[in-house]
Amino acid sequence: MGISNITYGLEQKIAHYRGELAGAQAEMKMIETGVMRLIPLQKRIVELEGLIESAARIIIDDHPEWRADKIKPVKKRVWNNPFKSGDMGRTALAILRERGDWLRPSDVAKIMLDQLGHDPVDRHAREKIANSLGNYFRKHAGDLVESRGDYAKEWRVIRDNPA
Repeated sequence: MGISNITYGLEQKIAHYRGELAGAQAEMKMIETGVMRLIPLQKRIVELEGLIESAARIIIDDHPEWRADKIKPVKKRVWNNPFKSGDMGRTALAILRERGDWLRPSDVAKIMLDQLGHDPVDRHAREKIANSLGNYFRKHAGDLVESRGDYAKEWRVIRDNPA
């Protein structure tokens, strides 16, 4: 004997209810995990606000004109490079060719950020780009660029000697 339409309909209802139950249980577990994270996060927020205020007071004691709002938030070990992959090296080489003179990676980084219209006060970005450029130049030393000096090396593009 086959299954009746009523039984089939009820089995479909049970299947849908079980699916909804599994979804609700998963969502409940996610919310419980979030609530467990909430209390330590609230404590950390209060702690961080106090640390920021304390550090700002120390700076203001020596420099009354200093303002905390000029400091951009930066997450540790996270940096968003303003250049697309591969563009930084090409741009740096173009600047070295244009200038035709010896430049330090920090000078090239400043020029690159100025060309982008990037915040000139953003020392973090300038240092990161300068470090990347220093590594790039070292990687291509003798091939594309040459250097002089030991510390704070200056670099320039290798020029072909006309015969």
